[in-house]
Amino acid sequence: MTAQEKLYQLIQTLPEKEVSEILNFAESLWPKVSSPKIPAGTLTGLRGIAKQTGPVPSDAELQRQYSDYLNEKYL
Repeated sequence: MTAQEKLYQLIQTLPEKEVSEILNFAESLWPKVSSPKIPAGTLTGLRGIAKQTGPVPSDAELQRQYSDYLNEKYL
């Protein structure tokens, strides 16, 4: 007997409330199972698109750049 058949038999014996809980659980698993897979070549072409040339900025430089960005955008 398959797992699906066993589950079906079990569900037949349970009250509606428990069946609803099982349904909610199964539906929460659905996105994990049915999420589309990204083809391997899709991300490969994007690799390095945001890579900066030159030295890596320090934390202070990144904070300053981000502050400048926010000031320009919202002020």
